[in-house]
Amino acid sequence: MISVRKRGKKYQYCFEAARVNGKRKQITKCGFRTKNEAYQAGLRAYNEYQNGGCITEDFMSYGDYLDYWLKNYCEVHLKYRTIEEYSVIVNKYLKPFIGHYRLNSITSYQLNKFLTDICIRYNYSYGYLRTFVKVIRSSFRVATDIFGFIKYNPSITLRLPKYNSLKKTPKDTYIHKMK
Repeated sequence: MISVRKRGKKYQYCFEAARVNGKRKQITKCGFRTKNEAYQAGLRAYNEYQNGGCITEDFMSYGDYLDYWLKNYCEVHLKYRTIEEYSVIVNKYLKPFIGHYRLNSITSYQLNKFLTDICIRYNYSYGYLRTFVKVIRSSFRVATDIFGFIKYNPSITLRLPKYNSLKKTPKDTYIHKMK
């Protein structure tokens, strides 16, 4: 299971991982002030290891994660124009409004409130607002399923509010074409 020992003035936890090529593999981390603190951290890490989770505790902000996601996922899997459009949404809207939250502390309520605020503040088309939803859902899906940074995807329940854009009359359309 988990063993704790003293190294110098600090404590370290250690536990056995799966064998690699027939050789023993141990996971250790040092730097805890007390024995109990090291044991509790080791217990959390061991449980995450057993459940298939990410062992490292990641306190990355959503803004930093979006930069990581654009570079390591979007540039590999998406076309150039899509990356440009996603970058505009990320840099102009997502990072200033919700980029300061920690990735693992964002809730569905915060995401839905953000979308509602964007709908109220700006008069964007419904199709452009759906692109916001695509970016948010894709970033959280990749963080959950591919990168393993978080265990719960808060964008599952993300919904666009009922949106009534300004209706254009045929006269408005004709005047717009004349300009």
